[in-house]
Amino acid sequence: MTIPFHVKDSIYEIRSDLATALVAAKEDGRRVVGTLCSYSPVELALAAGAIPVSLCGTTQEGIAKAEETLPVDLCPKVKSTYGRAVSGACPIFPLADCIIAEATCDGRKKMYELLAREKPLLVMDLPQKSEDPDALPHWVAEVEKSRRFIEQQLKVTITEDALRDAIRKWNQVRRLRRDLHYRRNALPTPIMGVDFVNIMTKLENFVDVDAHIAALTRFRDELDRAIGEKTAACGDDRPRVLWTGLGASLGCNKVMELVESCGAVVVCQEGCGGLTRVEDLVDEDEAKDPILAIAERYLRVTCACMTPNTQRFTDLQRLIGEFEVDGVLDLTWQFCARAKVGFLLSSRQSG
Repeated sequence: MTIPFHVKDSIYEIRSDLATALVAAKEDGRRVVGTLCSYSPVELALAAGAIPVSLCGTTQEGIAKAEETLPVDLCPKVKSTYGRAVSGACPIFPLADCIIAEATCDGRKKMYELLAREKPLLVMDLPQKSEDPDALPHWVAEVEKSRRFIEQQLKVTITEDALRDAIRKWNQVRRLRRDLHYRRNALPTPIMGVDFVNIMTKLENFVDVDAHIAALTRFRDELDRAIGEKTAACGDDRPRVLWTGLGASLGCNKVMELVESCGAVVVCQEGCGGLTRVEDLVDEDEAKDPILAIAERYLRVTCACMTPNTQRFTDLQRLIGEFEVDGVLDLTWQFCARAKVGFLLSSRQSG
C-alpha cells in the first residue's frame, strides 16, 4: 500500500472517517481524550490506554453559532472550536470522554469555562514565563494533576511503566514526523506545502498508534523515492517560503493555497503543526521521573504566549538557513494580540 501525494479528502471527510473509527473503537472498550493545544501531553492519554484526538476548530463552520455566546471580535480559532462543539458540527467532540486544555490566552481560558459545561474538562495552568525558576515545579504539578484527572474520568491507573512506554512510542512518532518535515528540504522539493498539509492532516487523525507509525513510515518512503528519482513537485525557480505563526492544518490553509497558487512553495512550517513541535523529544532516561520528563519537554514549547520567547527566534534563524528560504511568512489570527505583539517585540529584541 502506498500513500498518494495528493490527498483530496476535505477536513469534513477526514473528521467523519475518524469519528466512524472512534465509534468502533469505543464499542471495543477504548476511551477517548480530547486535546486542544501543543501543551496537552499526549503521553498521558496513551499511558491510560486512550486515544488522543485534537478538538481544535479548523473551519469557519460553527463560528456563527459561537457568536451567539462569545464576542464577535474574539479570535476565530477560539470561536471555531467552541461553535463546532456546541452546534454538533464536530463529529468527534461527542465521542471524547474528557478533555485536557491549557491556559495559553484569555480567549481560550474563558471559552473553556463554557466548554466545560459540555464535557469533563481540565484547564492546565500554564506558566507563561517558562524561563522563570518557579515555572517547572508549577508545571510538573499541573501535569500530575492532569494524570489524576484522566485516571478519575476513565477509571484507570496510569503507571510509571505505562508512562515510559508512552514516552518511547510518542517519541518514535515525533522522530518520523521530524524526518518528514526535513524531506521537504531536498532540492528539488518533492512535495508542495499544500499537499504535505493535506496528507499530514489525514495521517494525524488516527485511532491506532502503531498503524499511525506505519503510515508515517510509508509516507517517508514515498518521499525518499521521489527524492532519489529527483521527482520535483515544482520548478526550482519558485521562491522557497518558511511558514510561521498560526497552524496550517487542512481547513485553515487558505493562505498557503494562495501563496503556492501565486508561484511560491512552502518548504518549512514552524509553530503549531510544524517542525519545531516535533524536534524536541521527551527524555527517555529510566532514572528520571516520567512526569518530570514530560513536564520539561512540554514547557519548552515555543508558543507566542511565552514571554520572553527567545528560543523561537533562535529556531527561526536556524530553519531559515537549513531550508535555504527566500522569505518568511508570518500569520496570526484576527484579534490575536498575543501572537502579533509577541512577534514584533521579539523581532525587535533579536534585531
